[in-house]
Amino acid sequence: MLRSYSRAASALSFSFVLAFVLLLVGCDSTVDDETATVTLNLDAVFDGTQLTGDPATVYALNGRNVTLTSARVYVSEITLLKEGGGEVTFMSPNPVTVPAKDANGNDVSHTVDDLIVLAKHDTAVDEYALGEVEAGRYTGIRFKLGIDGLNNKVDATQVPAGHPLAKQTDRNNHWSWNAGYIYLRLDGEVDADGDGTVETVYETHIGTGNFLQTISLTNSFELKDGDDTELHVMVDYAKFLADVDLSDPAEQLCHTMNNLPVAQKVGARSTEAFMFHGVHAN
Repeated sequence: MLRSYSRAASALSFSFVLAFVLLLVGCDSTVDDETATVTLNLDAVFDGTQLTGDPATVYALNGRNVTLTSARVYVSEITLLKEGGGEVTFMSPNPVTVPAKDANGNDVSHTVDDLIVLAKHDTAVDEYALGEVEAGRYTGIRFKLGIDGLNNKVDATQVPAGHPLAKQTDRNNHWSWNAGYIYLRLDGEVDADGDGTVETVYETHIGTGNFLQTISLTNSFELKDGDDTELHVMVDYAKFLADVDLSDPAEQLCHTMNNLPVAQKVGARSTEAFMFHGVHAN
């Protein structure tokens, strides 16, 4: 009888220990489930002046007046950097599988699961929902200006309407499967003769793998459980054109490969065009 009682007591003790361990694990998992909802605000300016979205608005660039009929950038692989190490990359809530070309030009099926933003600042839209992320402290944000890998080799005409990689009907966003997407598009008119009136068309379209840029912005912030948090990143389109002389006919039309000198000037300034300038929690 004594031996049976001891076994029963041991079994009971083990049950209590197991229940206590499970309770601790449950508490830990509750902490891990704390999340914040994040929105990216890409606040567009031109030499510090807020973009209006009105194509008639005149801005100053290198002593010349310019207008903007298009002001668009592609942002992808958006990643938050955790304090103490680690990172979180936002993925699309609605992945799409579409035809693409591999590195050898072969037809393949490819799933786009990255969360991609096509910022159309000429339409005065600047807020983009990123989704939920683990609450905690972060040290910055990293993303790519442009589209990388097979995501840049998809057939844009087969991407569902409404997806950022879909073929756009108002402004072209895609050249071909080989050249891929236009990462940066700036169109407008410039006062080329210096009389104060804009009259000459310019087009600056940057793309291809050579001009894919990784943008890393440092700014410590905390995401608290349950908060709706806006991350504000400023895009200054004038920075892209800082070294471009739009009064020079040789620099007024750039579709990347047709005008590599201008494309290289724009590419060299790309990292300067972005600044992390605020976090706002609701």
